Amino acid sequence: MTDEHTSPPALLRRLPLSGLYPSEYRAAHGAEINAVLADALQHAGPRTALREWAALAAHAVRLRTRLSSSDPAGRILAGGAPALLAGSAALSVLHLLFGALPAGSDAHWAAGAAQSAPWVLALLCVALGRWAPARALLLAAVALAAFTRNPELPGLWAVTAVLALIAPPDAVDLSRRGRSWAIGSAAAVALPLSALTVLWLGTRPEDYPDLVFPPLQQALLDLSPAWPALVLSLAHLARLRRPNTDPLHAGGIALAVLPWTLTIAPPLHGGTPSDALDLLRNVGLVLAFLATAAAIGIGLVRRDTRRTRLTEPDGPRAPGPTP
Repeated sequence: MTDEHTSPPALLRRLPLSGLYPSEYRAAHGAEINAVLADALQHAGPRTALREWAALAAHAVRLRTRLSSSDPAGRILAGGAPALLAGSAALSVLHLLFGALPAGSDAHWAAGAAQSAPWVLALLCVALGRWAPARALLLAAVALAAFTRNPELPGLWAVTAVLALIAPPDAVDLSRRGRSWAIGSAAAVALPLSALTVLWLGTRPEDYPDLVFPPLQQALLDLSPAWPALVLSLAHLARLRRPNTDPLHAGGIALAVLPWTLTIAPPLHGGTPSDALDLLRNVGLVLAFLATAAAIGIGLVRRDTRRTRLTEPDGPRAPGPTP
């Protein structure tokens, strides 16, 4: 039997949790940290005790690495986490759809589905306002990508997941408006690109490189990798236009645009551009959208600020003669 001295809660109490915190914070709040930990573990079972200890340890690490909700980097990541998840979930839908069309359900498609499905489920968790299970699914997605044979875009998935996972949970926007925005962004990315599947009906993967489309259709395909960047750039602009918005949160959405420089036209977007010209075109379009949206948003914010200052009533005058 496990006695009270060797039970998981008792062992967790002995771990130097306060030592993980920065020295200044520990000096100011050390007693409070120990009191909170003792209260959390007092009547907790093993799983609950481990979860509570891990939450406090994560908070300590975020403070030490300056990734808390009060730090600029943490606020940027918190603003970008829903956008990163929305874009990745949309890309996962495309992988599932394009993988199913040509040859039905085969081993490669099943592996791709296992890699992509956690992102879609994580977005559904966000839609329900549950960030903790969404983060658990992101960990599962990274693990599946690591153990999947010939994973698609492994570097993109890993970077996206890490950026979303290290975002401070208490600063991620899970309000009704924020959740609607995440779902809407994912749909705005996935639906138009999914409509391009009509171009691939009746073809098989080995035929893709040899297909020749009319100029208009080919132009749509060439520009399609930049569509997600356009959607998220407009979201960045909309966030800048919201009253009392945190510019660093809006900057996080801009961060979420950048991974889309590495995608290529469907249905081959399981890889990265192999042609330098394709990569340069992607980078140019993505950065152009992002720079334009940021410039417009900052200009509108400055205009609104000047207008507010001009319309504010003057404060009370000090008594005495006017010069």
